Amino acid sequence: MIFSNESLPKAIEIIENQYNIKFSYIDSLIADKRITATIAPSTSLEKIIEILERKTKLHFTITGKNFVTISKFTSKDDIKVCGYIYDEEQKPVKDIRIFFKSKRTNTITDENGYFENNTVPYNSVILISAPGFRQKVLNASDFLNDNCLKVSLINTTEEVLDEVLIQEYIAKGITLDKNKINIDLSEVDILPGQVEPDILQSIQLTPGVNNPFETASGLFIRGSTPAQNLVLWNGIKTYQQGHMFGMLSAFNPYVAKEVNFSKSGVSAKYGDRIAGVVDIQSNKEIPKRFSGGAGFNMINADIVAQIPLIDNKVSLQVSGRRSFTDVLETFTYKKFSDRVFQNTKITDELSLQESKNNFYYTDYNTNLIIKPSTKDNIEINTIYSKNDLDFGRDNSILSFTDELITENEGYNIQWEHQYSDKTSQQVSGYYTKYLLNYKFNTKNVDELIEVESKNNRIQDIGAKYHLNFKLSDKHQLSGGYQFSNNTIEYSFSTTTPTYQLILDQDDRLLNTHAVYTEYTYKDPKNFYFALGFRFNHYSELNSSYFEPRIHLEKYLTKNWTIHTTAELRSQALSQIRESVVSDLSLENQVWTLADEDRFPVITSHQVTFGSSFKKKTWNFDVDGYYKQINDITTLTSGFINPINNTFNIGESSVYGVDVFLKKKFNNYKTWVSYSYINTQNTFEDINNSESFPGNWNIEHTIKWSHFYKLKNFQFSLGWMWHTGKAFTNVAGVDESGSIIILDFGEINSNNLPVYHRLDFSAIYDFKFNRNHNTNYRLGLSLVNVYDRKNILNKEIRTTNSLNNRFINSDIFSLGFTPNVSFRVFW
Repeated sequence: MIFSNESLPKAIEIIENQYNIKFSYIDSLIADKRITATIAPSTSLEKIIEILERKTKLHFTITGKNFVTISKFTSKDDIKVCGYIYDEEQKPVKDIRIFFKSKRTNTITDENGYFENNTVPYNSVILISAPGFRQKVLNASDFLNDNCLKVSLINTTEEVLDEVLIQEYIAKGITLDKNKINIDLSEVDILPGQVEPDILQSIQLTPGVNNPFETASGLFIRGSTPAQNLVLWNGIKTYQQGHMFGMLSAFNPYVAKEVNFSKSGVSAKYGDRIAGVVDIQSNKEIPKRFSGGAGFNMINADIVAQIPLIDNKVSLQVSGRRSFTDVLETFTYKKFSDRVFQNTKITDELSLQESKNNFYYTDYNTNLIIKPSTKDNIEINTIYSKNDLDFGRDNSILSFTDELITENEGYNIQWEHQYSDKTSQQVSGYYTKYLLNYKFNTKNVDELIEVESKNNRIQDIGAKYHLNFKLSDKHQLSGGYQFSNNTIEYSFSTTTPTYQLILDQDDRLLNTHAVYTEYTYKDPKNFYFALGFRFNHYSELNSSYFEPRIHLEKYLTKNWTIHTTAELRSQALSQIRESVVSDLSLENQVWTLADEDRFPVITSHQVTFGSSFKKKTWNFDVDGYYKQINDITTLTSGFINPINNTFNIGESSVYGVDVFLKKKFNNYKTWVSYSYINTQNTFEDINNSESFPGNWNIEHTIKWSHFYKLKNFQFSLGWMWHTGKAFTNVAGVDESGSIIILDFGEINSNNLPVYHRLDFSAIYDFKFNRNHNTNYRLGLSLVNVYDRKNILNKEIRTTNSLNNRFINSDIFSLGFTPNVSFRVFW
C-alpha cells in the first residue's frame, strides 16, 4: 500500500479492507488528517499502528481481535521514543544521560549517540544533560516522528549568549534576567523556613529587600515602604497581601504559576507605584487532564483543581484555602499568635477577665481560560481574601468586643490576540475592592454604650490596551493606554445612643489616564537597551507627570556584563498611620488618595549601576543605587508626640549597595548576600528640618542560605543577620497632670540590638504507585532554630483613654516555630 498525501479517512478504509479490521473514531478527529507512507503487504498490524501514530500523532488502540480505536493521546498513554545525540560538529556523543521525569528513570546513549525507551508517558518531560553541554528540555510528544529524533547539544564553552538560556539565580525555579527576577513556583526548590512555597517570603531572600517585622507582606525594597510596591494578581491591583496581619502571604502558591519581581529598571507599562513591582500570574495553559492538589499545614488547609472543560479550548482553575485557627489552636498557630498579638489588649493582663479570641482567614481564586482560536486567548480571573478577628472579654456587668475585618476582592477579564508573528495586542479590564472595618463595642449588660469605629474602603476600576510590535529579531516596540477610576474613603468615629462624633473622615475620587511606549534592542552576544516613556495625568488634581525610563546592559565577555538603569515614577495614593481609635494596635495603616493640600503626589527618581559575573558554577552580582523620594507624608506620632496627629511633608534620600555570591557543587549549593542601605528623611518642622535616619532603616544585612538534594529529599538552611533598625527613645515622662506627656529624644538616634536567626526546611516527595499520576509530599520547617529573642520594635506611646497609661514595651520576634505539612498532587 502506497499513500501519497492521502486523506486519513480514505487510508483507513483501504487498510480495513486489506486487513479485515474495523476502526472506531470520531469523524471530526481525523477529517483534516493526511498521510504519506509505504506499507508492505507483510507488515504486521502492530507495525501499521506504530506508523499511523507517528504520521498522525493520534493514538491507535487494539481493542479486540478485529477492532482498533482512534483517539487523542493523553498523559496516561505510553509511546516509544528514540533519538540520536550529537554535538555541534554533528558527531555522536555517548554516555549522555537521558532523564524521563514522569517515571524518574534514566537511560544512557551508546557509542552511536542512540537511545530509546518504549514506555514513556505522552507529554512527559525529557531532560538531556551532560558535563560540558547545556541541558536540553524536550517533550515526549516531540518524538512522534517518522524517524528517531536527532538532537544537537550546545557546548557551554562556546562564546554564545543565548537569549533563551535562563540561568538559575538563587535556587532552582528562581532566575534573573534583565534586572527582573522570575519565580516559577512549580519548579522552585525548598527555601529556608518555608514548609510550603510562599511568594512574598521567597522575594525577601533577594538582596535589597528587608523586613523589619518578620512579616511576609512587608516588603521594604531599597528604602521604600510596602505601600509603595505595585502587587498584581493576573492584572488585578491588590491593596492587602497578607494573612494573619501580614505573617503569611495571601496568595496561594499552588495557584500561581510564575512571579516577576523588579526592584529597579521597571518597564514603562507599570505605573501607580514608585518602588518594587510584583507581577503574579496563574497558569495560562489549558491542561490535558483533570489535575490539582490538596494539603494542609499546622495553620490552614487548601485545595486546587484544574479542570479541562473543552479539549484545548476551555479550562477552569479553582482553589480555596482556609485557616482552622478558630477551631483548633496548634503549636504553630500559638507561636504566630504570640508574635502578632503581643502588646495588644488581647494579651494585656489588665483586660483579661472572661475573654475569647476567634480569628481565621480565607482566600479563593478562579481562573477561566478560553482559547476560541490559535490566535486568541481570553482569561477571566477572580481573587478574594479575608481576615476576621473577633476578640471579646466581659464580666457580670460590662462586655467589650473588638471586631476587625479586612477584605480584598478583585476581578479581571483579558483578551489577547495575535495578528501575526510580529504583532499582538492585549485588552483588559479589572475591578478591585478593599475593605478595612474595625469596631470596638462597649456594652452594659446587653445595652450598647459606645462604638468606636474605623473604616477604610477602596474601589478601583481600570482598563488597559497594550500593543506589541516585533520589528525584527533584535528590535521590538510596544505601547498602550491605561485608565483607572479610584475612590478611597476612610473615617474614624465614636457613636453612643445619644450622639456621633466624627474624629476624622475623607472621601475622594481620582481618575488617572496614562499612555506609554517602550523600545527594546536585544543582541544576545553584545548589548541590551530599553528606553521607555510614560505620561500620567491625574484629572482631579489637574497635574501631569512625565516618566522616562532607561535600561542598558553590555556584555563585556561571555561571562561578564555591566548594567545601569534610570527611572522617574509617581504615585497618587499612600498609607498613613493612625492611632486615634483603639489600643488594639493591629492594622493601623489606612489608604488615602493625593490631594492639593495635605497629601501631594509622591515622586521618585532612581539610578542603579551594577555588574554580573557567571562562570560554570559561580555566580556573582553587585548593584549600587541611589533613590530620591519626594513629597512623602507622615504623622508626627512616628517621631515626636503620639497625641499630636498632624501631617508633615518631606523627602527621603536612599543610597546603598547589594552584593550576591553563589556557588554550586553537584547536589549542594550555597549563596550569600550582603546589603548596605542608608536612608535619610527630611520633613518640614521636624528635627529643625534637618535630616535623620529613616524609621525602617536597617543599615547592614547578611543572608546566607544552603540547599542540598538527596534522591527524593530536599534540605534548606538559612541564616539571617542584620543591624537593628533605628528608633526614637523617650528622654522623659511627665505624669504630674491628668494626661501623661512624653518628652522624646533625638529622632531615630538609637538602634535596636542586632537581629539574627537560623531557619531550616525539609521536604520528602514520594508516590505509592510509580505508574500512577498521584504524588505526595511531606514537609517540615523550623523557624528560629536556636530560639533567639530578637527585638523588632519599641512601642513607646500613651493610651487614648482619659485615664491614659504610659506604654514602653518591646515587640519581640517569632520564637522557635515548627510547622509540618502534607500534600497530595494528582
